[in-house]
Amino acid sequence: MMARNNIFNIRASRQAWQGQRGSCKGFCKFEDRWWCIRAWVKLMQTYRIVHGCKTVRQIVTRFAPPTENHTDLYIDYVCKRVKLLPDEPLTCKDEYVRLAKAMAWMETNSEVSESTVRNVMESVNFKVE
Repeated sequence: MMARNNIFNIRASRQAWQGQRGSCKGFCKFEDRWWCIRAWVKLMQTYRIVHGCKTVRQIVTRFAPPTENHTDLYIDYVCKRVKLLPDEPLTCKDEYVRLAKAMAWMETNSEVSESTVRNVMESVNFKVE
C-alpha cells in the first residue's frame, strides 16, 4: 500500500476522498501520505459522531471487521499502543494520535509522525467531545 500512499489501507468507496487518485484492488490511492492521514482523521470523526464508535474495540471492529481480519489481535495491539483498555473511550487528541500510529503500523508497518497527525487534525478541526 505504500506505492498508493495508503498507510491505513483505507478501502475505496463510491465517494472519493479529497486527495484520492483512484483505487487499486479495492483500496484508495492517495496523492501523498498527508491526504491518507486526512482521510483517516475524517473517517475517525465520522466513526465517532455518526456511528458512536468511541472505544478502541468499536473503532477497530468497524475498521477491520472479523470477516477480514484477526480483529481481537488487532484490538490488543492497538490498546497497548494507545494505553487504553478495549472498552475505554478515547477522550483526547493525544489518544487519537497514538491510535493513528498504532493503526498505520498494524495495517502497513508504516510510521506516521505525531506532528503530521496533529497538523491534519487541526486542519479539519477534529474535536473529541
